Amino acid sequence: MSKKNHKGRISLEKELEDIFSELSLCSGLPVENIDNGKTGRSGKKRDRPPKNSCRALIPLDTAKIRRGYLKEYKRRKKVLERLEEQLQRYEESDEPEYRKYLARTFGAEQTLLRELTEQIHLCQNRYEKIRFLAHESHMSKERYCFTLRSQLTSEQNFWELLEMELQRFLESGRKTREEEKREYEKSARELRSAVFGVDEDEDIEMDETCEDDDDFEKIFQKLFDNLLGDDDNIPEEESEVSELKKLYRELCLQYHPDRMGAHDAKTQRLWHEIQDAYVNRDLEGLRAIRSGIELESGETTLSCSEIDEMLLDIEWSIQEKRSELRAQKKTPIWGFASWTEQKRKQIAKEIKSEFDQNAQMTRLQLQRLKTELERLLQWKPKEKKRPIPQKKTNAQLRNEKLADIPDLFDL
Repeated sequence: MSKKNHKGRISLEKELEDIFSELSLCSGLPVENIDNGKTGRSGKKRDRPPKNSCRALIPLDTAKIRRGYLKEYKRRKKVLERLEEQLQRYEESDEPEYRKYLARTFGAEQTLLRELTEQIHLCQNRYEKIRFLAHESHMSKERYCFTLRSQLTSEQNFWELLEMELQRFLESGRKTREEEKREYEKSARELRSAVFGVDEDEDIEMDETCEDDDDFEKIFQKLFDNLLGDDDNIPEEESEVSELKKLYRELCLQYHPDRMGAHDAKTQRLWHEIQDAYVNRDLEGLRAIRSGIELESGETTLSCSEIDEMLLDIEWSIQEKRSELRAQKKTPIWGFASWTEQKRKQIAKEIKSEFDQNAQMTRLQLQRLKTELERLLQWKPKEKKRPIPQKKTNAQLRNEKLADIPDLFDL
């Protein structure tokens, strides 16, 4: 055997002996009773060691693992911040600059397109009113317009009368609902008085007394729970709302502009995330924000599993931001703020042709709507055709003449 292999074997045996010595501390057995193989150095078989009856837990030092998790979290957090900065630059620089460029270069085209769109919305609104009222009147749209047109006066036009009819219909529906509600309440009171023999005045007083008793019981129960420190009876929703408000107040006191001064880009994004989470009642979101702040500051007591969950949330946010960033990069205005004047002139022709195409399609749509409304207004019911008299034959004419001749025997 070579010297190199002999030294390696000796070092391996020392490591095994160290491991067995640590295990002996847990099992209470001497090191000699724990063998590192089936046979000893003499080659003789040894007895099988007794089973380890120790059930003590060996504490694990997770400081190194936790530092690795924290390092990975900070690294992925920087990636997320870079993605958010690119999106923020696009929203705050490229889009406003592109809108200013369109208003400055294609103001007339934008105005024309906006006017055509408003006319389309007006025609669609009128058509929907006709369709709704005709359906409620159990008529066709053409028949309803003809009936409404017959009620016109010299001081009104058709669209004013249509609006008056719509308001009258809505008002009648509201009155009908109120009458039905009053009748239902009246019949319910009569039924209670007939079954329980209670008058209306006594019923009202009893209802008020019951409401006061319920309020008193709620207040007393809340006071009793607070005195005894019993939080089990507190509804889960109330506890979540109170925790949400407490977290929001804590974060606002820490990051409010009046307290810490002007925000930089990173702090401003964090402030908007806090406000969005509170508006949406997202308690988990506020907890994640607070945990992230503690991780970045280094003053945290989170376990490895909790940091791992936050890493998963960071990865999910990174994937979302990357997909959003890919979609924005496909738009023709990505990086518009840094474009040269020559490149803007080149794209001006494409923008001009796109405006013209949109205006042409909008005109066609408006023309179709106007034609349909004009058809409804000019519709008239068809007049019933009179039956065309048939020509009489010669035999019929001869019989009629013979019938007109008086009979001589009658005379």
